[in-house]
Amino acid sequence: MFAVKGESKVVTGIAPNAAGDPLRTFAEEMFRPLARVDQRAKAELYLRGLLLDGGRKSMQPMAERLGVNHQALQQFVTSSTWDFAAVRAVLARRAELLVQPLAWVLGECVFHKEGNDSPGVARQYAHDEERMVDCQLGVTVQLVGAHTAAAVDWRLLLPESWDDAISFHGKEVQRRRRRCGIPDRERYRPMWTVVLDLLDELAGWGLRPPAVLAGPGLVVVPEFRAALGQRGIPCSSPSSEQSEGILDRARINLEEMKDEFGLDHFEGRSWVGWNRHVTLSSVAYLYSVSRGVRPRMHLRIP
Repeated sequence: MFAVKGESKVVTGIAPNAAGDPLRTFAEEMFRPLARVDQRAKAELYLRGLLLDGGRKSMQPMAERLGVNHQALQQFVTSSTWDFAAVRAVLARRAELLVQPLAWVLGECVFHKEGNDSPGVARQYAHDEERMVDCQLGVTVQLVGAHTAAAVDWRLLLPESWDDAISFHGKEVQRRRRRCGIPDRERYRPMWTVVLDLLDELAGWGLRPPAVLAGPGLVVVPEFRAALGQRGIPCSSPSSEQSEGILDRARINLEEMKDEFGLDHFEGRSWVGWNRHVTLSSVAYLYSVSRGVRPRMHLRIP
């Protein structure tokens, strides 16, 4: 039986892979940029795994619930050749239609993690938690409407300890970067410059925000606000009642993605794997929005 989180029954009563399956139709749209038929099939399979009720949404338990070999999921996420940015472009355009955003929320997302083997893990300051934590830090753009929200684009921040050009332990950092497959272009940069890249990427996909709200660590940076002004992007004050409601929607969006769609459950150790997993988790969430099953989000923003 296949059930979307938040629904008490099989979606429309249609079994997986049956003709007319709404998830298959949605997956065909989202994964059209993937070049090969087998890639699109595995993308749909991974998406189903993220949507099934159950515990962790890392590859091994998802494969067990799906009744497949977890190596098929692992190969698709970590070593297959497909462009996650192309999927995000489709995702963002679809999200704009579904969410009808009042504003875009720009900010960080904390992925609690320890050790030296996963890309970007370090003890670093998490603005949202106002403390130092062992984690990966992602930054994201969320489209937030009156009833729901959707994360549509992502970057993994690399701290100074993961940049061999500036770290005191350059050779060891080089080895860690090679193990994780981190592209040479990915370096330590202030968060606000990375967020600008996201906005420019979304503009390249034909999307423009009605307004933006910047989270902690961004709103106080004068260079960031100046760069928004140069792009003609209005930055709203987070102190108004409507802005507070929008920020609350964004927070709930990320909480639900973590709790129900496995956003922070990825256990792989590759840079591309992290990017693909957060992309697929975002697609899973948007599917649930398209089916109208996000009950926590249905409070109208003032």
